Formats: sequence, structure tokens, C-alpha cells
Amino acid sequence: MGILPVPAKQYFADFAFDLVDYQVIRKGKPVATMKGLSNSSHGQQFVSFLYGADIQVGDMLQAGASVAVVSRIDYDTYNGQKQLINAYAR
Repeated sequence: MGILPVPAKQYFADFAFDLVDYQVIRKGKPVATMKGLSNSSHGQQFVSFLYGADIQVGDMLQAGASVAVVSRIDYDTYNGQKQLINAYAR
């Protein structure tokens, strides 16, 4: 879990040029398309979504030809409140 220096919406606005549309696929069926921000920490790749996004372990995240399976989820906070969902992929 990380701590954000600014609210997540401002963080996403600051990096708007890096946001990518991800299709969330669960049990072989698309369930949502949402903006995400690719990142890494300690050698692990993850995609951050605004808190409230419907992302679960086992979901597939597809962006263009790239597909990743969510292996774990954690959260970043701002002022003690969850603001981002980080979906780690394998």
C-alpha cells in the first residue's frame, strides 16, 4: 500500500497522456473498459485504476495486443482514504 501526495483524480489528470484504455475480462467475458496507468514497484508491474473500479484477482486486463492476468491487488491512499486500486499482473 502506498501513500499518494495528491488525490487520485489529480494524479490521473497529471499523467493523462499516459492513461490507457484497459478492457477487464472476467471468466472469458468483458465486464468493463476503464482508464489505467501502468507502473512498477520493486520490479513488479501493475496497473492503477481509480478506487471503485471492479477489478478482481484472476481478471484479465487487455490493452491492445497486451494481456495480463491480475495476481494480486493493493491500494494507494490519500489522507487515509483508499484512492487507487493497483492490479499486479503476472
